[in-house]
Amino acid sequence: MKAWIGAHWRWTLGGVGLIAVAVAIIALATSGGSTDARIPPTRARAYTEQQACLLTPESGIAEAAAGQVWGGLQDASAETHARVSYLAVAGEQSAGNAAPYLATLAGRKCTVVLTVGAAPEGAVALDSHKFPKTRFLVVKDSANPSPSQTPSRENVKILSPTGDTGKDSNVRSRVAAAVESALRD
Repeated sequence: MKAWIGAHWRWTLGGVGLIAVAVAIIALATSGGSTDARIPPTRARAYTEQQACLLTPESGIAEAAAGQVWGGLQDASAETHARVSYLAVAGEQSAGNAAPYLATLAGRKCTVVLTVGAAPEGAVALDSHKFPKTRFLVVKDSANPSPSQTPSRENVKILSPTGDTGKDSNVRSRVAAAVESALRD
């Protein structure tokens, strides 16, 4: 066999070369000839580490006031890329019952927690001092503008049903602006 290869080395080398060229041509033909393989842009939103969370009464975002606030949170998320979520207080609608729900949102490392309704507002009054790194935004209901039971603390702000003009304003846009501001601070 060695004698045959020695005598026909040119034929052997030519055959190996021909096979290599054929493999290269097939590889180029099946790859489309382009070596520029670009990854298409992702369709998923890239979120930051910041979170904005909403604490609502038992009816959740189905309640008109909470629905407007939720819309404002989504608008703020579109601008800031912060994650948004909501949690509804189940059972008795009291500050004491809402307090563990508030603690849950603070434990989730929510950057800003918004509340709608009397029970969630009462929970902020009871426990906001326990979470000094969390910002709280209490959204007052224009249908039920009760006097504030929320204490004046550095990490608590109240968004009243009437803006600076004294008239009802667009709650959704005001919430979005307030959340964007809280996330920038």
